[in-house]
Amino acid sequence: MDFEYFDKLWSKDQASMEESRMGWDFRAKEFKENKSQEMVRNVIKFFMDKGMLNQGYDVIDIGCGAGKYALEFSKTAKSVTALDFSPKMLELARQNAAEEGVRNVEFLEMPWEGIDIDALGWRKKFDFAAAIMSPAINSRKSLEKLINVSKGYCFMSGHLDRHEQVKEQIEKDVLKREPRVIDYGRNVYCSFNSLWQAGIYPELAYYDMKRENVRSLEDAFSYYCSQFQGKNELSSEEKQEIKQYLTTISEGGIVKDRFQSKTVWLYWKNK
Repeated sequence: MDFEYFDKLWSKDQASMEESRMGWDFRAKEFKENKSQEMVRNVIKFFMDKGMLNQGYDVIDIGCGAGKYALEFSKTAKSVTALDFSPKMLELARQNAAEEGVRNVEFLEMPWEGIDIDALGWRKKFDFAAAIMSPAINSRKSLEKLINVSKGYCFMSGHLDRHEQVKEQIEKDVLKREPRVIDYGRNVYCSFNSLWQAGIYPELAYYDMKRENVRSLEDAFSYYCSQFQGKNELSSEEKQEIKQYLTTISEGGIVKDRFQSKTVWLYWKNK
């Protein structure tokens, strides 16, 4: 297998940038409320224990979302450049930074896939480059940019497998559909093999995530409908059945969903 094989695998069934942006905009509020500070601190501790992050570093956070990691980076780093293509995520990130009085983080609205690192003066600018649970590393070109902005360590992570109990029950019992097979680990798999092809040998670590996602009945209905739309629109009858099911399992207008996943962390030091 060569670069061409993984390039083809990477490009298979990718959503458009606009579809992705709308999806992340929709989930912005949920990310602000559900991101565990304990988990964020554990990830930062891992970086520091491995020597990837140190005092006085310039850090880039690719796909920063609501900014939880960027703000935690700011406590150690000299500067943090945090970018995302979701306006709603960045709005929350800036609010969070203002609430915490953080001044050494710059939030930028730009898609990683479309930037020119040389035009921005970012080639080998940063001591540490991180793409934490970010869909931005979705091609060899985007991976090469991750490598080339860092003069030190690079880090990326993603799901290998994930389950949402309520979502799976809706798919099976309400919509009567066969479970969709989603290749969650494709970005990390292609990245790992492309790095090997390029003579870079990353280290791996695995992490199990468990949490309870809590949504209002209205937010839950919007979320699950968005998850099942795909290329085929849900019928009005199907939407009604989803709403009825969610109303049945809700408590005081709140829907709780048990989430669990296995994630893989991929990291390496540039030569």
